[in-house]
Amino acid sequence: MKKINISNEVKDTIEQFALIKKGERVLIGVSGGADSMCLLHILNELKDELGFSIAVATFNHKIRKESNEETKFVSDVAVKFDIPFFYNEKDIKQLAKMHSRSLEDMAREERFAFFLKIKQEEKYDKIALAHTMDDLVETTFIHLLKGTGITGLIGIRPKSFQGIIHPLIRITRKDIEAYIKLNKIPFRTDWTNFSLDYLRNRVRHQLIPLLVSLNPEIKQHILNLSLTLLEEEQFINEISLKDKALLFNKERYSLTIFNTLPLFEKRRIIKLILGKYATFDRIERIVQFLSTGKSNKTNLYANLYIQRNKKEFWIEKASRLPFSLKKEYPIITPGTTLIEKANTIIKTEIIGNVKKSTLNNNKIVVNMDNVPLPLKVRFRKKGDKISLKMGSKKIQDLFVDQKIDVKMRHKVPLLVSSKNEIIWVIGVRRSNLYQITKNTKNKLLVTATLRKTIF
Repeated sequence: MKKINISNEVKDTIEQFALIKKGERVLIGVSGGADSMCLLHILNELKDELGFSIAVATFNHKIRKESNEETKFVSDVAVKFDIPFFYNEKDIKQLAKMHSRSLEDMAREERFAFFLKIKQEEKYDKIALAHTMDDLVETTFIHLLKGTGITGLIGIRPKSFQGIIHPLIRITRKDIEAYIKLNKIPFRTDWTNFSLDYLRNRVRHQLIPLLVSLNPEIKQHILNLSLTLLEEEQFINEISLKDKALLFNKERYSLTIFNTLPLFEKRRIIKLILGKYATFDRIERIVQFLSTGKSNKTNLYANLYIQRNKKEFWIEKASRLPFSLKKEYPIITPGTTLIEKANTIIKTEIIGNVKKSTLNNNKIVVNMDNVPLPLKVRFRKKGDKISLKMGSKKIQDLFVDQKIDVKMRHKVPLLVSSKNEIIWVIGVRRSNLYQITKNTKNKLLVTATLRKTIF
């Protein structure tokens, strides 16, 4: 058999896509299967030439009875190569059942979380995974079957997020099997890879062989398409990021500029804005919504909304925080009261004269001659209104006008009388109730201070 030397191909891939730089530390995800054992041997072979160091990480999903033996197998190989070995295990079946997730998704999520944890804690620069050209082709068709765009058609990138790299991305599984056999590299077989219960396996064992029978070069063609789309997506993203920056101002986007852009760029910008929430349908709905102007707000998904006015639009994740805090604090008069839920200290003192210029949203004076005592601090309730000179105003509308963060509104303390009348939205606005006059004899100075400024 002719020797299959794929090391040079892997080296070219590393250099072409700048996957590993000199001096970097690379964590290799190894399951014990043919692909990951091949990757381990090749990177171990190249590490001195390219000037990087390696370590092995393996994750035991506890799904198969062979998994413990496979873990020991990988550990023994790491010892043989004299390289660091990291290990973790979790009962994926139990976790998947608990979170109502598929075994495949749960296993991938926990495995990646472990790899990223080791990378951060042990200060590795890259995580090398053994995805091959075949994995890329399968991923592309899975995305296509589920519905996708340019990003999904790329399949697997040579260099992915958070330092994840795929040095074998231009190598076929057939070449790996030949390399493993020729170089007598031991490996373990995961028989679940042959089960047609999983979509990926149906694509691998049913769809791909059919396509290969129609065109033996289909895998290479899909790889070429992926790398071409990768370059085009990077170019489009560079343009869109610049235009996105032009649109952006104080957490909102210019609707005026957005509507001057071509359709493809509108879609790309919305995709960038939505991030992980982006789907084809949501992107189309947003573009349509921003173009028609029939309403000012629309729900995209669960608690995700898009809002607009005549000049701007913004994405808002509706708060799932409580509407209010069911806690009341009687105010010590005179004295000091800690409003723990608002991290605020209320200080009260009886005073004589006071200069109006010293009063503000954090310091007020209350007419003690007629205010119903005792005073207390509570948090907002539905229907709350504050009495102002121009009439009453809903607390909710006051929060909107004053641009109080939605996530903080339930924590804004209210100073109220014993009749539950709102005297002061602390730190925001004083009402016109119980104001001092020239005839007021007893005046109460009330000061609110954030606790962190006191202690």
